[in-house]
Amino acid sequence: MTRAESPEIRGIRLGMTPDELLAVYPEDLNRLKVSEAIKESKRANNYGVARFDLRPDRETPNPRFKGLNYITIELLDERVTSFHIGYAGPQWSTADQFVEKLSEALHLPREPWEGRGGVSQSLKCDGFVVNAYASSDTAQNWVQVHDTSAPQVVEDRRQLAKEKERQAFRP
Repeated sequence: MTRAESPEIRGIRLGMTPDELLAVYPEDLNRLKVSEAIKESKRANNYGVARFDLRPDRETPNPRFKGLNYITIELLDERVTSFHIGYAGPQWSTADQFVEKLSEALHLPREPWEGRGGVSQSLKCDGFVVNAYASSDTAQNWVQVHDTSAPQVVEDRRQLAKEKERQAFRP
């Protein structure tokens, strides 16, 4: 699978713009969170990275939040590069059961998930990774989808900033 084929979960997918995200999660609080995060991402020491949580609004119920504990989004240059969704149940006997359900619902291949038999498993694809976690002791389950190129872009920017600082240094 390629990044273009990455899964959409609860209306979120890699590469979305803030406007596309807010079309799905239009609550005022979420608009504020996205706006603040983008403003922060423009600071030199953030290298274009914005992080924020999407939250439900009691006055404007959004069915996409049903059964969720949280949604965390990361943007790079105002594009979704990672999203992390925490579910409020159900409790799975094994992570394999959770991954089986994810694979079926999200049209992901069942092979070659890594970590079978453990509480976390990963599916590495061309340009993205899907991580899944399910504990048989609790009803805490989550899934994360992230663009594998984004961390390198940020690291390259960080190194470039350090080099510029070294070049500008005057003893």
